[in-house]
Amino acid sequence: MIKRLLPAAVCLLLAGAVAGVAAAPAQTPTRVEAVKSGDAFVFRAGGAEVARTVPYAVKDIAAADAVREIGPGFFEWTRTFTHTGTDHVRPVRLTMDVEAAYASRYGLVPAVMYDGNAWGTGLEPKGFVKDGKPWVFASHRSSIAGATYSESEAWSVGLFSAPGQVLGGFSGSLEPMAAKTAHRLVWPEEETPLVYANRDAYAEAYRGDLRMSHGQSIALKAWIVVGPVGTPRHGWHALVDAAWALSRREVRPRFEPEELWELGVQFAGDSLWAEEKGFNGFSIGLRWDPQEQGWVQRQAWKYEIGWAGQNLSLANSMLADYLLSKEKTSLDKGLRCLDTWLRNARLKNGLFRCHYDYLIGLEDPKTEVQDACNLGHAAQGYFEAYDLAARCGVRRPEYRAAALGVCDFAVKAQKADGRFGKAWTNDGKLVDPEGTIGAFLIPPLVTAYRATHKAAYLAAAERAYAFYYGAFARDGFTTAGALDTYCIDKESATPLLEGALELYDVTGKDAYLKSAEDVSYYLATWQWSYSVPYEEGTVLREMGYDTYGGTAVSTQHHHQDPYALIIVNDWLKLAQLTGKAQWRERALAAWANASIGISGGDLVVMGKKRPYGSQDEGFLHTRWLQPFAVSQWLVAWPAAFRLETLRQNRNWTVFNK
Repeated sequence: MIKRLLPAAVCLLLAGAVAGVAAAPAQTPTRVEAVKSGDAFVFRAGGAEVARTVPYAVKDIAAADAVREIGPGFFEWTRTFTHTGTDHVRPVRLTMDVEAAYASRYGLVPAVMYDGNAWGTGLEPKGFVKDGKPWVFASHRSSIAGATYSESEAWSVGLFSAPGQVLGGFSGSLEPMAAKTAHRLVWPEEETPLVYANRDAYAEAYRGDLRMSHGQSIALKAWIVVGPVGTPRHGWHALVDAAWALSRREVRPRFEPEELWELGVQFAGDSLWAEEKGFNGFSIGLRWDPQEQGWVQRQAWKYEIGWAGQNLSLANSMLADYLLSKEKTSLDKGLRCLDTWLRNARLKNGLFRCHYDYLIGLEDPKTEVQDACNLGHAAQGYFEAYDLAARCGVRRPEYRAAALGVCDFAVKAQKADGRFGKAWTNDGKLVDPEGTIGAFLIPPLVTAYRATHKAAYLAAAERAYAFYYGAFARDGFTTAGALDTYCIDKESATPLLEGALELYDVTGKDAYLKSAEDVSYYLATWQWSYSVPYEEGTVLREMGYDTYGGTAVSTQHHHQDPYALIIVNDWLKLAQLTGKAQWRERALAAWANASIGISGGDLVVMGKKRPYGSQDEGFLHTRWLQPFAVSQWLVAWPAAFRLETLRQNRNWTVFNK
C-alpha cells in the first residue's frame, strides 16, 4: 500500500536539479558564477572561490578559453588550442585542468575509484596517486567520460568531457593535494603510471599519439559541475544528473519482450538443464571446450541456488512459462528444480546449502559457507514459487515454509546493531560480518511480513536497513555483493534499492523513498551515460555493442555486464513514485543494453557460434583482460534476470519504448 508521495521528491525535475543534491538543505543554495580573472575562469559562490581553470602553458601552443553557464552550477568549457610554432607537425599533450580550492574529503572516478578504493582485499588501484604520480584512466574506463569528482565540507566539483572530439580517445585524473585538488582531462588517451589490465594485474603504461600541424586549431569541450554538499560523500548527485541530462537519448532493445521470453526459456530448458546424481536443475553456464569444439556446461562450481546460477529464478520462470503457454515440460522442469533444492539442500536451522556441488561430492566440504546474497535469492524465490505453483494448480505449502525458514534464521542471527553479516557455516556460525551483502536478506523479510503480518519480520527488516543504509551514507559506497571479489561494487547496492521501495510500500515512511533515490544515484555512477566509440576490427564494434545504459561490475573487475536488469523494475517504480523521468530513462537504457549480444541461434562471436538464447557475461568495455572483446562466459543469470523482469512486470509494452 502506497500511502503518499514525498513532496520534496517530486518538486524538482531533472532540468532544474542539475546543481542540486537529494539531501541538500531546504534553503535555496548559493548561486555559483564563473568570472574571468586573468587567464583563468574562477567559479565563486557567496563571494568565495570554489574552483578555477588552470591556464595551458606549453611552448608553441596557444590556448584560449570560453565558459558559458548552461544550468545552475553547470558550465560548458571550450578550450581552443592553436599550433603557433615553426614545426610543420608536432606531437602534443593537450590538457584541461580545474583546481578545486580545497583539500578533498571524498573523491570519485565513477565505476573506477570510490574514495581511494581502500575497502577490500583486492589489488585494484588504491588511492588516487601511485608513487607520487596521479592515476590517469582512459575516459572509456569510467561511466561518465573522463569524469573526476571531489568535495569539501561545503562544495563539490566535477569535471568530464565527451568522446569523439578528436581522432582517438582521452583520459582523466584526480590528484588530491594539501590545500587544493587537481582535476585533469588529457588528450591523447593515456593510462599511467600503469594500466589496470586484469583482476589484480597490471600492464605497462599506455600513451596514445596526437599530432598538430602548423597553424592547426583544435577546440575541445568539457563540462564543469559545481554544487553544494548536502550530505558528506554524496555530493556527486549533481555530476550524475548533469552527465545524464547532457547525453540522454531514447534507445530500443534488440528484441521484443515476447522474443526475449522465448529466448530465455529455451536457453534455460535446452542448454542449461542438468540432471546429475539426483540433481535436477540448471547449470551455472556454458564454456567453450576446445577439444569438443563446442559449448559445454561448466564442469566446476556448477549448481547455484541464486547469484550467478539463479536456479530458483529460472525455475519460477518455467512455472510462469507454463501459465503463458501451457507447456507441460516447463512446469515439470520448474517443479523438479524447486523440489530438488527443497528436498536435499534445506537445513534444519532454516539455511540452504546454496551450492549443490557440495551435496554431490564435487567440492571440499571444509570450504562450504552459505552467503546472504544466495540466501536472499532463495527466500524470495520460494515465496514467489509458492504463489506461482498455486496459479499452476499445484499446492506446495512447503515452498512458503522454506522461505520463512530463511527469514526466521535471519531474525535470530541479526546482531544488535542491525547487521546480519555475509556468510555462515552450515550450523549457523557467522564467518564474515562485513559488507553490504547482508542487505540481500531485507527484501524477503518484508515479503515475510506481507505473508504473515508478524511484526518481528518488519522490525528486523527496518533495523537491518538502518544499519546497511547508514553504512552506505557514511562511506559513500557499498561492498561485497559480487561474490567473486571482495571490494566496492554495485551489486551490493541493489537490495538497498529494492528494500527501500518495499519498506516504503508497507510503511509509507518518506525516508525510505528518499533512501531509494540516494541508492539509485550510487547505482547510476556505475551506469554508462554515453556510447564508447570502438575502432573497426574490435569485437565490440563487430557486435554493435553500445555501452550506453550498461553497468560495470566492481572496482576490481573492470568490465560491463547486464546486471542492471535486476533493478529495471525498481527504477520504473521509482520514476512513478517521484515523477522523475531520469529513473525511467535509466531503466529502459539498461534494458536495451542488456539485449545486446543475445544469440538467435546463428550469432558467431570470436569464431564461435553461440547457442540460441545465450549471452556473454562480460563486455570488456575498456583496456582490461582482452580489450574491447568479450569474456566468452555464457552464464545463466542474464537470461534469468531478463525472464524475472518480464514475469514480475506484465506490462511488456513499457519495454518496447
